Amino acid sequence: MNKKEFYAKLKYKNTAFGLACSLLIILGIGSACNIKPKKPQPEPSSSESQQEEEPKEEESAIPDKNTYTRGKLATDFKYVDVRSDSQLHSGLLVPYTFEVEYKGERPKDLVSIYEYLFSENKTQIINARSTQIYLTKETAERFNALARDFKGQTGLATLMISDGYVPESDDVKNNEYWDPSYTKAAKCEEHFLGTSIDLLTYPGDGSFPEFTGEDKYAWVLENMSHYGFILRYPEGKEDVTGHEAFKNHIRYVGYPDSQIMYDNNFTLEEYIEEIKKYDYKNQYILTDIHGGKYCVYYVPADKSKTTNVPIPIDGDKELKYRISGDAKEGFIVSCMVEQPQ
Repeated sequence: MNKKEFYAKLKYKNTAFGLACSLLIILGIGSACNIKPKKPQPEPSSSESQQEEEPKEEESAIPDKNTYTRGKLATDFKYVDVRSDSQLHSGLLVPYTFEVEYKGERPKDLVSIYEYLFSENKTQIINARSTQIYLTKETAERFNALARDFKGQTGLATLMISDGYVPESDDVKNNEYWDPSYTKAAKCEEHFLGTSIDLLTYPGDGSFPEFTGEDKYAWVLENMSHYGFILRYPEGKEDVTGHEAFKNHIRYVGYPDSQIMYDNNFTLEEYIEEIKKYDYKNQYILTDIHGGKYCVYYVPADKSKTTNVPIPIDGDKELKYRISGDAKEGFIVSCMVEQPQ
């Protein structure tokens, strides 16, 4: 190969090498353009680096305690006509004292307590001084539920009903429910309502001690509000109730009213005065530990023969509610707006 041919061949090699290098540079630039830079990440703290982050739990809609607010839980209403005279003296919340003449009607749904002395499997869980004691059906059913759970919690089936419904004294001869052996009932005149119970205990040794709410029996006083009952004449409230204290006299007033009274240490009289501060646009609201939501409000009685009482509804559906007179000036409406979960 002569000198001329050598330089020609070297020139072609340099040209090819240069083209190859150019191609590699172009490819490198293209690849670099397609790479997205990573965002800088914060350095984990010492606690984060040592343990994994725990998943967050969703907040529960059920409160861990009963809560009370003021507002408008129920927003839609219809109106029902309530007699301003007779119905002022009827309902589960009517207060009744010895000095006030009873103007209400005789309960229409009285039942003998006998069939409510037993559990679902026919085991006796309640004792009674007489099978001729009567209560309203709802009162008997709820006390039966209370006694079942009392036995389940304590193992005791020793609650004893000593008094229930008592008729008006001037109607004794014509009343099939009268039992001449009633004694304490003469002092507890609200037995005329069919929603009051006087308790004894029956330990099985031939004695009948009065119920005092002590020891295992404290469960009854601490939990009866869940079943709609209140201690009607508590100690320290004699000036309010106008009655001496009785630890063994309970009354069915219905839920949520019973729970509100228990949580706030209200007597029935104090509860009525409190609810008078609320109307259907500004309600007393309870959200309980089961997720149920309830509202209570007051409607003053009209001076005419009837009072138009607003009742909560959900669309075309009527919500579960109660109307009770206060024996004086108006009506209390208690309503369940949302069912317990």
